[in-house]
Amino acid sequence: MAESTDNLVLEQLRLIREDLGKVPARFDDMDARFDELDTELHGHKMMIFGLSNVIGQIDKRVEQLETKIGE
Repeated sequence: MAESTDNLVLEQLRLIREDLGKVPARFDDMDARFDELDTELHGHKMMIFGLSNVIGQIDKRVEQLETKIGE
């Protein structure tokens, strides 16, 4: 009976070691996902920056029209 208990414990330890062996790969996957998110976030920042420039240009045009209409 003690031998089967030992075998159960050893089997559980083997499974734990296998899981621990997968940890670096999981971290690599997470790192890759964070890189993708960083790239996406940068793209969104650039898009918002571009839109703010367009809005600024429209605002200038509206100001010019308001000035002409006000004359």
